[in-house]
Amino acid sequence: MGASDGPRTATTRDVTEINRTAILDLLLAAGPLSRREIRERTGLGSATVERLTQALIDEGELEIAGLDRSSPGRPSGLLRYVSSRRAILAVDLTEANARGRIVDLAGTVLHEQYLPFRFEGSDPGAARLDGLLELVDTLVSGVPGVRTPVTGIGIAVPGITDDGHVTKASELEWRDVPVADILQERTGLPVLAENDANATVYGEYLHGAARGEESAIALVLGTGIGAGIASEGRIHRGFRSAAGEVGYLLTSTTSFSRYFTDHGDTENAIAAELAAWVDRDGPHVDRRIGPAFRRMMAAVEAGEDLAGQARDEFFDLIGLVCAAISVVIAPSVIVLAGAFGQYSALSVDQLSRRLIGRIPSPPRLVASSLSFDAAITGISALAIEKARAATYLV
Repeated sequence: MGASDGPRTATTRDVTEINRTAILDLLLAAGPLSRREIRERTGLGSATVERLTQALIDEGELEIAGLDRSSPGRPSGLLRYVSSRRAILAVDLTEANARGRIVDLAGTVLHEQYLPFRFEGSDPGAARLDGLLELVDTLVSGVPGVRTPVTGIGIAVPGITDDGHVTKASELEWRDVPVADILQERTGLPVLAENDANATVYGEYLHGAARGEESAIALVLGTGIGAGIASEGRIHRGFRSAAGEVGYLLTSTTSFSRYFTDHGDTENAIAAELAAWVDRDGPHVDRRIGPAFRRMMAAVEAGEDLAGQARDEFFDLIGLVCAAISVVIAPSVIVLAGAFGQYSALSVDQLSRRLIGRIPSPPRLVASSLSFDAAITGISALAIEKARAATYLV
């Protein structure tokens, strides 16, 4: 074994990077602190704290936030992380529109804007990409009343997204679209692209119904069905970022006689149960599962027998999904998101009854508390983390 194959020795830059991270993370979590408190909580020496905090003040990352008079002697300055110095742009994409939100590094919403896609005379996939670019151009170039510059972008995409590359997004009619590279080349800013179910579970994990849980799954009912998985503070993406594609779960041994491309076996089976409630009145047939589910539930409430039977079959299929992911991942909670929201209490009851006594340690089922803000909240948090990491690496 050569000398280069041995353990890597930390450089002075590595140590400085670690120490800066410790200080910034502490101030972000604990609010204004004196240098003495920073020393006590991080274990760093006086000279190190003095040098690094002064450098961070000079860079504009920290500011003086008053005086600490709690100790005898001369008052010392309180230091605060400057979250308002920079902002990120978070975008949530659907088949119909792009929703953009500018937030500072503390997550405070500074501006929000929608842009409906225009499909007249154009390829639908290209129209969605053009709409995304238009919205990003508008918000990155500056909006009235927002003086904080956008320094990074996060995009939540309804499809398989691997390292910024959308490999498959049937809802957007995208295949092999390097969306992060396109936006980075256009804006010059770092771009993070993430699956929308992953963004949803991260939003719920940090700020919503899964807050404080060790592990969580968000089951999202929208155009199709997908799941985001979070465990010990991190998203589980799996090989080629394809974890959570639960629409491809096989429903029985007869599934081996067929092949599945754009939609998986479970998603096809769910769509078949909801076929009677697909909206066919508009210029295009609306085959999205979420809206069809809501129309079916409205028919159940109206007393239609056929709808009641379809509801039972629908929840049987969703119950199989919950059982499969529960025995493999063993989450402490499953958050029902997307179109489940309007019928969340009923959905929790229906699915809980199907899991009890059939799998070990059934997870708690809860409704999303962030509703349709979950994905944009999650992608905001992920983009903020990326922006903070860039600060730490200065």
